[in-house]
Amino acid sequence: MVTYNRPKFVKQAVNALLNQTVKPFEIIVIDNGSFFPLNLEPDSKLVKLKRFDTEIGVSNARNYGVSIAEGEFVAFIDDDCLPSNNWIEEVEKGIRTGADVLGGPLRAKFSATPPAWWKEKVLGYFVGVGNEAKGDIWSGNMIFEKAVIQKVGGFDPNIGPRAGKLLKGEDSYLMAKAKTQAKVLFLRTAIVFHMVGPERLTFKYIINWAYNSGKSQKIAFGPKPVAVYAFLKAFLEFLNPFLKSGKTGRILRIAVMVEQVGAII
Repeated sequence: MVTYNRPKFVKQAVNALLNQTVKPFEIIVIDNGSFFPLNLEPDSKLVKLKRFDTEIGVSNARNYGVSIAEGEFVAFIDDDCLPSNNWIEEVEKGIRTGADVLGGPLRAKFSATPPAWWKEKVLGYFVGVGNEAKGDIWSGNMIFEKAVIQKVGGFDPNIGPRAGKLLKGEDSYLMAKAKTQAKVLFLRTAIVFHMVGPERLTFKYIINWAYNSGKSQKIAFGPKPVAVYAFLKAFLEFLNPFLKSGKTGRILRIAVMVEQVGAII
């Protein structure tokens, strides 16, 4: 678990991990340069708190965590996530099937009532929830055999959130590499809840997320001529007077356009 200036969230997540039906082998918390060094004061020897501020950025911090992890498998969870109380138990069942890479649903835990236009199935992608429909594995609920993640090169430090940049998609890029070399399993029973505050349920946040997602795609996969076509297609669909979409649909189309802009420039 990597954290930056969110001690309250971290303590909630650690407590949830300590109260699992199956106890974790170890809990590694990486303080990635918080203004005030994190002080968990855990009453468990399972918790290992490490300060890592030589290379600020979630990808670098996760790679450091992998390097010091002692288990055969490494599980990733974000500091603003809460695992269901049987998460580790369900993950162990998945590992016994022979899977090298696993993950499960990320479901929203709202701290405020979502606006009327908010539809998780349509816009959840932009706040890190709603991966269940397509079976996507994201870093808030991701498990790797340690040998496999080392083989594919770990998280790319050029993408993912870091100092001054809110880039996205480091987990998706890692999964794209892993799927060619590992047995991947989506565990619908291994559920993690992702905190979603009111600041994320805004048009501004969604558009900012979309733009940085596009920028990350360009860095990870290189510039794609198809991005221009995708942008024009999305733009024409948005302008089409016969398109009878509500506010949710219009926000989605604007976000898609912005994401393509990020991938182009």
